[in-house]
Amino acid sequence: MFKRAWAFLCFNNLPVNLREKFLTFNYQFPAFFSFVTALTETMHKFNFIKIVVALLTLVPVIVFAQTPRNELSQESETPQPDEKQIEPVIQLWKLDGYGAFRDSLRLDTLLENFHLYNPIYNDAITVSYVGNYGTPYLNHNFFKRSSDVDFFFLKTRDAYLLTPERVEYYNTRTPYTLLDFSQSEHRTRKNETRFNVLHTQNVSPYWNFTFRYDQARSVGQYKNQDAKNNFVTLYSSYNKDKLRIHGGFITNSIQNKENGGLDGDDQIFSGDDTDLLNVKLTSTRSKFSNFYVFANGEYRIGRYIETGEERVIEAAEGEPEQVIPVTEFKPLVGFLYSFEYQNHKKEFIEDEDTTTFFRETFYDPNYIKDSIRFRKIENILQIKQYENPDRKTSFGKRAFIGQQHVLMSFPGTWEGIDNRQRKPFSNVYAGGGIFRQTGSFWRWNFEGKIYLLGRNAGQTELSGIISKPLKLFGDSLAGLNITGQIENRVPEFFQEEFNAKHNRWKNNLKMEQRMTAKGSLKAPGRNLELGFNYSLINNFIYNDTAGVPSQFGGQLLVLAAHADKNFVLNNFHFRTRLLWQKSSNKNVLHLPDFSAFVSANFNFVISKVMFTSIGIDARYNTMFYADDYDPSTGLFHLQNEKKLGNYPYIDAHVNLRLKRTRVFFKMINIGTEFIDREYFTIPHYPMNRMTFRMGVAWAFYD
Repeated sequence: MFKRAWAFLCFNNLPVNLREKFLTFNYQFPAFFSFVTALTETMHKFNFIKIVVALLTLVPVIVFAQTPRNELSQESETPQPDEKQIEPVIQLWKLDGYGAFRDSLRLDTLLENFHLYNPIYNDAITVSYVGNYGTPYLNHNFFKRSSDVDFFFLKTRDAYLLTPERVEYYNTRTPYTLLDFSQSEHRTRKNETRFNVLHTQNVSPYWNFTFRYDQARSVGQYKNQDAKNNFVTLYSSYNKDKLRIHGGFITNSIQNKENGGLDGDDQIFSGDDTDLLNVKLTSTRSKFSNFYVFANGEYRIGRYIETGEERVIEAAEGEPEQVIPVTEFKPLVGFLYSFEYQNHKKEFIEDEDTTTFFRETFYDPNYIKDSIRFRKIENILQIKQYENPDRKTSFGKRAFIGQQHVLMSFPGTWEGIDNRQRKPFSNVYAGGGIFRQTGSFWRWNFEGKIYLLGRNAGQTELSGIISKPLKLFGDSLAGLNITGQIENRVPEFFQEEFNAKHNRWKNNLKMEQRMTAKGSLKAPGRNLELGFNYSLINNFIYNDTAGVPSQFGGQLLVLAAHADKNFVLNNFHFRTRLLWQKSSNKNVLHLPDFSAFVSANFNFVISKVMFTSIGIDARYNTMFYADDYDPSTGLFHLQNEKKLGNYPYIDAHVNLRLKRTRVFFKMINIGTEFIDREYFTIPHYPMNRMTFRMGVAWAFYD
């Protein structure tokens, strides 16, 4: 398996210094690599218990391998003078509000959750899922279904993408590199591989460049289930007192073979290997690609004030030292400009007769490829007045105006395949807000946006958040967060009009009106979060049982409550996430009443250096009419034929951390070995049977 990792590391796009770092790691820790290679070569011959026993038996070998060579031969080497070491410090943030706000983040170095590699679970307890990595999914939490992806048909693959809104910016004292590799099943059969690279480096104290490459390939356990997805990005940030600039480019690519699900769900109980089970489609596939160019700049006007501290400047020999006061820049007003260009393409290709699978076929059988394009250019001008943190009554203000131009093309309404429809439209919108981000009493942010001209004229979006620090259960870091939204949204263009080989609709939909309120109580010191969500929706838009966007003319009420608690008892850690949901109309919105994620871990340290976590995770939701999946559009839609759920998806794992290296070993969905029940989250699409997976991540700070 690591031969394949080696091949990936040597591909031409990687910087030379990344290759050198991997070679150094391979040279310094040969015993670790030998251990992992031997383990993964024989993993298909042993069950998980034997693997864990072998792992714990060979831990001393790993620990010994992590001892640097210069420490092993310290007695025979001539002592060298101490070199000045630069302490690695990494600042991390995201932009929000079209660049008006910087939200600070923490570098992810967690051990217990390292094995949770699949991004669809980053913000979900349970999901409806086609089955293998890189395929469409739907979050069961109704209040987590929002997306910043503008292309309508790509929203069900949202978690695998990188967009400008999700870019994490860095400022580092020393170069930082992260290599992340994981693989499951046999290296040549039913293989699933991820390989991610992150390298960030400052060329000056204010100017940073970051390169990211994420690649994944999943053959899948079932026929015609291959998935490939990757993104490449290079971006930069410049942050000084008066000038801040962020920008770069992103490319995303997703390819999925579409098998239409099993041709008979009872096959999973036949005892046959998964790649022998019959599927409905064998030569059909979907392809997505997109490209982003983005930039954000801010020029700030302010003044320098003395902080009361002093800085000593060393002088030449015989000269007195200079002591100067330390000053800090206090911005008063900022002028911002944001630009974004995005280009999306979707292709649905059929190299087989699919007339018996799809409900409708509108074009000639020789027409085998649907192609849809979506392009968008957006410009935003913004002015921001900063708050004065020293005055309790001071608050910030901002106002913006934006323009966007969109061009779409898709197949025409008749059988002439060259008759494509081109649909351009533009929008002009304006908005603003007031905010208070500093202080220990209240923090809040209220903003609004209205579309003045164009297709979306009349659309309004109002939102607000209030944060109140509290001292709860003896936790001084606790706080109460209340958020609210009132939205009057124009339907997306493709919800109103679309033509393709198997789909055709032209709807006259009204604006969807939503009022949403959320409240959460967080106590980080107690590892506790409690929350309640409420949404009242008029003219709710959903995909009906035929996969066509439809509208419910009445009122829809959705309620939800959640709890997240981490219990710690000596070396035992238990995390419980619970979600309860209720919809007032189950004819237009299907949700599981109850979902849960429970994780139990035993944490300990081996030889004072090897941090170890052994545990079990379980995901569960009650039975409900889970949405069906349409391969031709990539969207989910209602079905009323079969309830799914009431099946625990259980994973067992071992996580290790030694210095800057993290490793996990995992058995996925072990319940298929002893639970005699269907393991579907989408009709006809079974989840993977029990499989082994391992992963390793290396971090370098030089």
